[in-house]
Amino acid sequence: MWTYVGKRANDIWIWTAVFDKDIKFFEIGKRDEETFWKFYYQIPIAEEIQTDGYRVYENLDNRKVRKYGYTNWNEGLHSFLRSKLAMLKRKTKAYAKSVRALYRALALVFIRWNLLSTY
Repeated sequence: MWTYVGKRANDIWIWTAVFDKDIKFFEIGKRDEETFWKFYYQIPIAEEIQTDGYRVYENLDNRKVRKYGYTNWNEGLHSFLRSKLAMLKRKTKAYAKSVRALYRALALVFIRWNLLSTY
């Protein structure tokens, strides 16, 4: 999910993963392979990973590209986060002043709404 820090020129991405609808993870960083692999090694091992067609997922052995299905749980998480955090809403005056502030805001939403994994 795209957002920015400080000003729109400072792109930042929130990487999210949903396992079995109940277990959710997030990482903040650039939209690159380095951030993806950092995130990937923090989440549980899955028999199958359903993704969109983004190029950084091409090296996954257990990848299945799907436009509909489980990837919609991830989109649902994005919608939920946008509804709870003004800084993630599109076309808003609210924004994160720093990556640390964004991380803390996301962590608080995950704690408040019991989205944290027990993994």
